[in-house]
Amino acid sequence: MVLEIKTEYREGILFIRLEGKLISNTASFFQLELEKWMEEGISNIVFNVVDLEEIDTVGIRSFFDSYQKIHENDGHSLICGMNHHINKSLKKSRILNYIYEISDELNAIKVMKWSKES
Repeated sequence: MVLEIKTEYREGILFIRLEGKLISNTASFFQLELEKWMEEGISNIVFNVVDLEEIDTVGIRSFFDSYQKIHENDGHSLICGMNHHINKSLKKSRILNYIYEISDELNAIKVMKWSKES
């Protein structure tokens, strides 16, 4: 398995669960899938990376590109499930200055609801 993408739409939020490797040869697949969801009008997305084993600079760039597209559509994006495989790479890249980290999907729902109300 290189990259598996599982999704669930719940309470106005698309949860994208990534499993495997988000690297140069899988990032374009990730971007194509994201574009499909955005075309359907989905603007609030939570990236669950608990099962992501590896990420490189191209994968991180795809997160940033995703953030920009979501932000342009007045949406919000969060990352949850940080693990030891990718924690250092994501923090070093400063992507978390743009896509906020949250502990888990349940807290992500609370944060998304709160951001809609403010």
